[in-house]
Amino acid sequence: MSKRKIQRETSLQSILDAALELFAEQGYDKTSIRQIAQRADISLGLLYNYFKSKEDLLKEILVKGRQDILASFERPEGLTPIQFLEHHIRKTFELLEKNKNFWRLYHSLRLQSEVLRTLEQEVAAENQMILQKLTHNLAAAGSTSPSAEAVLMFATLDGIAQHYLILPNFPLQDVIIRYLVQLKSHLAS
Repeated sequence: MSKRKIQRETSLQSILDAALELFAEQGYDKTSIRQIAQRADISLGLLYNYFKSKEDLLKEILVKGRQDILASFERPEGLTPIQFLEHHIRKTFELLEKNKNFWRLYHSLRLQSEVLRTLEQEVAAENQMILQKLTHNLAAAGSTSPSAEAVLMFATLDGIAQHYLILPNFPLQDVIIRYLVQLKSHLAS
Protein backbone atom coordinates (compact mmCIF):
# COMPACT_ATOMS: atom_id res chain seq x y z
CA MET A 1 0.00 0.00 0.00
CA SER A 2 1.33 3.45 -0.87
CA LYS A 3 2.31 5.94 1.80
CA ARG A 4 -0.50 8.27 0.69
CA LYS A 5 -3.13 5.53 0.93
CA ILE A 6 -1.88 4.55 4.40
CA GLN A 7 -2.07 8.20 5.49
CA ARG A 8 -5.60 8.50 4.06
CA GLU A 9 -6.74 5.35 5.90
CA THR A 10 -5.14 6.60 9.12
CA SER A 11 -6.88 9.99 8.83
CA LEU A 12 -10.21 8.33 8.08
CA GLN A 13 -9.90 6.04 11.10
CA SER A 14 -8.90 9.00 13.32
CA ILE A 15 -12.01 10.87 12.22
CA LEU A 16 -14.28 7.87 12.82
CA ASP A 17 -12.73 7.16 16.23
CA ALA A 18 -12.98 10.81 17.31
CA ALA A 19 -16.59 11.09 16.16
CA LEU A 20 -17.58 7.86 17.88
CA GLU A 21 -15.96 8.95 21.15
CA LEU A 22 -17.60 12.38 21.08
CA PHE A 23 -21.01 11.10 19.98
CA ALA A 24 -20.91 8.53 22.81
CA GLU A 25 -19.68 11.07 25.40
CA GLN A 26 -21.78 14.12 24.50
CA GLY A 27 -24.50 12.82 22.23
CA TYR A 28 -24.88 13.30 18.50
CA ASP A 29 -26.73 16.63 18.71
CA LYS A 30 -24.24 18.25 21.09
CA THR A 31 -21.19 17.30 19.04
CA SER A 32 -19.95 19.66 16.34
CA ILE A 33 -17.89 18.86 13.26
CA ARG A 34 -15.25 21.27 14.61
CA GLN A 35 -14.96 19.25 17.85
CA ILE A 36 -14.53 16.06 15.83
CA ALA A 37 -11.74 17.62 13.76
CA GLN A 38 -10.02 18.86 16.92
CA ARG A 39 -10.26 15.45 18.61
CA ALA A 40 -8.95 13.75 15.45
CA ASP A 41 -6.14 16.32 15.33
CA ILE A 42 -6.88 17.31 11.74
CA SER A 43 -8.09 20.47 10.04
CA LEU A 44 -11.78 21.10 9.51
CA GLY A 45 -11.15 21.27 5.75
CA LEU A 46 -9.55 17.84 5.74
CA LEU A 47 -12.50 16.39 7.62
CA TYR A 48 -14.83 17.79 4.95
CA ASN A 49 -12.71 16.03 2.31
CA TYR A 50 -13.84 12.76 3.88
CA PHE A 51 -17.41 13.59 4.95
CA LYS A 52 -19.86 16.19 3.66
CA SER A 53 -21.79 16.39 6.92
CA LYS A 54 -22.04 15.14 10.47
CA GLU A 55 -24.92 12.93 9.32
CA ASP A 56 -22.70 11.25 6.69
CA LEU A 57 -20.11 10.62 9.38
CA LEU A 58 -22.73 9.09 11.65
CA LYS A 59 -24.00 6.87 8.84
CA GLU A 60 -20.46 5.58 8.20
CA ILE A 61 -20.02 4.73 11.89
CA LEU A 62 -23.34 2.88 11.88
CA VAL A 63 -22.50 0.99 8.67
CA LYS A 64 -19.27 -0.27 10.23
CA GLY A 65 -21.09 -1.24 13.42
CA ARG A 66 -23.80 -3.06 11.51
CA GLN A 67 -21.15 -5.09 9.69
CA ASP A 68 -20.19 -6.48 13.10
CA ILE A 69 -23.83 -7.26 13.86
CA LEU A 70 -24.20 -9.15 10.58
CA ALA A 71 -20.98 -11.04 11.25
CA SER A 72 -22.38 -12.25 14.58
CA PHE A 73 -24.94 -14.25 12.58
CA GLU A 74 -22.32 -16.15 10.59
CA ARG A 75 -22.76 -19.80 11.42
CA PRO A 76 -19.65 -21.85 12.19
CA GLU A 77 -19.69 -25.35 10.72
CA GLY A 78 -21.15 -28.18 12.75
CA LEU A 79 -23.23 -26.24 15.27
CA THR A 80 -26.72 -27.38 16.16
CA PRO A 81 -29.40 -24.66 16.14
CA ILE A 82 -29.21 -24.36 19.94
CA GLN A 83 -25.41 -24.16 19.82
CA PHE A 84 -25.66 -21.50 17.13
CA LEU A 85 -28.06 -19.41 19.24
CA GLU A 86 -25.61 -19.66 22.14
CA HIS A 87 -22.74 -18.73 19.81
CA HIS A 88 -24.68 -15.73 18.49
CA ILE A 89 -25.58 -14.48 21.98
CA ARG A 90 -21.99 -14.78 23.19
CA LYS A 91 -20.70 -13.08 20.02
CA THR A 92 -23.23 -10.25 20.46
CA PHE A 93 -22.01 -9.51 23.97
CA GLU A 94 -18.36 -9.81 22.95
CA LEU A 95 -19.08 -7.04 20.44
CA LEU A 96 -20.79 -5.02 23.15
CA GLU A 97 -17.79 -5.30 25.47
CA LYS A 98 -15.27 -4.69 22.69
CA ASN A 99 -16.93 -1.57 21.31
CA LYS A 100 -18.83 -0.03 24.18
CA ASN A 101 -18.74 3.49 22.68
CA PHE A 102 -20.46 2.32 19.50
CA TRP A 103 -23.24 0.63 21.47
CA ARG A 104 -23.69 3.63 23.76
CA LEU A 105 -24.12 5.76 20.66
CA TYR A 106 -26.44 3.26 18.98
CA HIS A 107 -28.69 2.99 22.02
CA SER A 108 -28.75 6.75 22.61
CA LEU A 109 -29.70 7.42 18.97
CA ARG A 110 -32.79 5.31 19.37
CA LEU A 111 -34.02 7.86 21.91
CA GLN A 112 -33.39 10.84 19.61
CA SER A 113 -36.37 10.87 17.27
CA GLU A 114 -34.99 13.51 14.89
CA VAL A 115 -31.79 11.52 14.34
CA LEU A 116 -33.67 8.25 14.14
CA ARG A 117 -35.90 9.56 11.36
CA THR A 118 -32.88 9.90 9.08
CA LEU A 119 -31.85 6.32 9.84
CA GLU A 120 -35.30 4.80 10.21
CA GLN A 121 -35.22 2.59 7.12
CA GLU A 122 -31.76 1.20 7.84
CA VAL A 123 -32.61 0.43 11.47
CA ALA A 124 -35.97 -1.13 10.55
CA ALA A 125 -34.34 -3.33 7.88
CA GLU A 126 -31.63 -4.41 10.31
CA ASN A 127 -34.15 -5.23 13.04
CA GLN A 128 -36.25 -7.21 10.57
CA MET A 129 -33.19 -9.20 9.45
CA ILE A 130 -32.26 -9.96 13.06
CA LEU A 131 -35.79 -11.12 13.87
CA GLN A 132 -35.89 -13.34 10.76
CA LYS A 133 -32.58 -14.98 11.64
CA LEU A 134 -33.60 -15.49 15.27
CA THR A 135 -36.98 -16.89 14.19
CA HIS A 136 -35.33 -19.30 11.75
CA ASN A 137 -32.87 -20.56 14.34
CA LEU A 138 -35.46 -20.83 17.10
CA ALA A 139 -37.73 -22.84 14.78
CA ALA A 140 -34.81 -25.13 13.92
CA ALA A 141 -34.08 -25.51 17.65
CA GLY A 142 -37.62 -26.76 18.24
CA SER A 143 -39.44 -23.65 19.43
CA THR A 144 -43.22 -23.96 19.21
CA SER A 145 -43.62 -20.17 18.76
CA PRO A 146 -40.44 -19.06 17.01
CA SER A 147 -41.70 -15.63 15.88
CA ALA A 148 -42.92 -14.63 19.33
CA GLU A 149 -39.82 -16.07 20.98
CA ALA A 150 -37.58 -14.18 18.54
CA VAL A 151 -39.21 -10.89 19.57
CA LEU A 152 -38.84 -11.86 23.24
CA MET A 153 -35.19 -12.84 22.76
CA PHE A 154 -34.40 -9.65 20.86
CA ALA A 155 -36.03 -7.51 23.56
CA THR A 156 -34.30 -9.45 26.35
CA LEU A 157 -30.85 -9.14 24.78
CA ASP A 158 -31.49 -5.46 24.10
CA GLY A 159 -32.47 -4.92 27.74
CA ILE A 160 -29.38 -6.75 28.98
CA ALA A 161 -27.24 -4.59 26.70
CA GLN A 162 -28.85 -1.37 27.96
CA HIS A 163 -28.30 -2.35 31.58
CA TYR A 164 -24.65 -3.15 30.85
CA LEU A 165 -24.16 0.22 29.15
CA ILE A 166 -25.87 2.21 31.91
CA LEU A 167 -24.87 0.42 35.13
CA PRO A 168 -21.14 0.49 35.96
CA ASN A 169 -21.11 -2.79 37.93
CA PHE A 170 -23.62 -4.76 35.89
CA PRO A 171 -22.69 -8.49 36.08
CA LEU A 172 -22.84 -9.09 32.32
CA GLN A 173 -21.16 -12.49 32.25
CA ASP A 174 -23.34 -13.85 35.06
CA VAL A 175 -26.49 -12.60 33.34
CA ILE A 176 -25.45 -14.12 30.00
CA ILE A 177 -24.74 -17.49 31.60
CA ARG A 178 -28.09 -17.45 33.43
CA TYR A 179 -29.95 -16.46 30.27
CA LEU A 180 -28.28 -19.22 28.24
CA VAL A 181 -29.13 -21.82 30.89
CA GLN A 182 -32.78 -20.75 30.80
CA LEU A 183 -32.85 -20.68 26.99
CA LYS A 184 -31.36 -24.17 26.65
CA SER A 185 -33.70 -25.54 29.31
CA HIS A 186 -36.71 -24.00 27.57
CA LEU A 187 -35.74 -25.27 24.11
CA ALA A 188 -34.93 -28.75 25.44
CA SER A 189 -38.39 -29.14 26.98
